[in-house]
Amino acid sequence: MDFKNLTFERLLADAKKLNIASNDSYIIAYPEFIQFFESLDEIKKHHLIISSHFVYGWMPTIIKINNSKIEDSLTILNKAKTGIQLNCSELENLKSCINNSMVGTSKLLHFIAPNEYAIWDSRIYRYITGKMQQNNINNAQNYLDYLDKLKTIIKHTNFQQLYKLVNNQFKDYSISAMRAVEIVMFETNKLNNKS
Repeated sequence: MDFKNLTFERLLADAKKLNIASNDSYIIAYPEFIQFFESLDEIKKHHLIISSHFVYGWMPTIIKINNSKIEDSLTILNKAKTGIQLNCSELENLKSCINNSMVGTSKLLHFIAPNEYAIWDSRIYRYITGKMQQNNINNAQNYLDYLDKLKTIIKHTNFQQLYKLVNNQFKDYSISAMRAVEIVMFETNKLNNKS
């Protein structure tokens, strides 16, 4: 995947224009989802089903959970909860459990481990590439490459400047570095594309 449009300089310029509405239901729900997983010692079937449904409240799609994949998915999700980065095979397994969607999987992973996983969707993909290609959005390797690129951006010498600009938009809670980068891309694309 080509990441030439995903640069620290572009993100910083876009972060300076960011204006997030504090009454947006996504902004209000976000810390509740994070808190849900922080309060769990272990993710069980009940938590997977409940949380998959609340993640899909953020999406225009109805969820279908593949019951035959739940046990394997629980093992993988609990691994992710410890901060370990999953491999492509594990992501594919999770994806096959949760609507066969990398977007839904990324959102669930983000709420479970917000410092390790970023949300990935069509707006993010369009910000990075200028294109809308569903098969590329649903590709687990592209998601892993995206995470690696975000980790590089977060290590940038001036990242704290960008992080403070974005985090200051949130009055009632702090966000992770991964969320800060992702929300700049999401909000900028939303503003520029109005769809």
